[in-house]
Amino acid sequence: METSNEQKRARKAWELVNSVSDQVIEKYSSLSKSAPVMILTNGLGQTLAFFISKSNGKNEYSLLYRHLDLWLSENVVWSADNTGRKELIERVINENTQGYRMATEEALAFHSWIKRFAGAKVPEDDGGKK
Repeated sequence: METSNEQKRARKAWELVNSVSDQVIEKYSSLSKSAPVMILTNGLGQTLAFFISKSNGKNEYSLLYRHLDLWLSENVVWSADNTGRKELIERVINENTQGYRMATEEALAFHSWIKRFAGAKVPEDDGGKK
């Protein structure tokens, strides 16, 4: 059975979101809601640089950066002179215009699944009732 790109995105997003600890999921979910706007407003490179600047170990910024790295590294066709770079941020800032656009589109498509699954994993607020 052949799977679509959307199914592949959904499967990987599900796997990655389920690996996020309960201690971080609420902040991760919140960041995942704002990240697409950040990407559209500031660009993929600027957004990734912001995530790096806010990263510290396993916080929501470092996790989301790593999750985008895992997906984009394997699902974007990088230009020939850019394939040897190991860091996602290096590939993004050194990519040609067409590749940068494709990486941005793929990041947004993948991120829509991250956002949905992360939001679903956050415990519902019970309105203060026990």
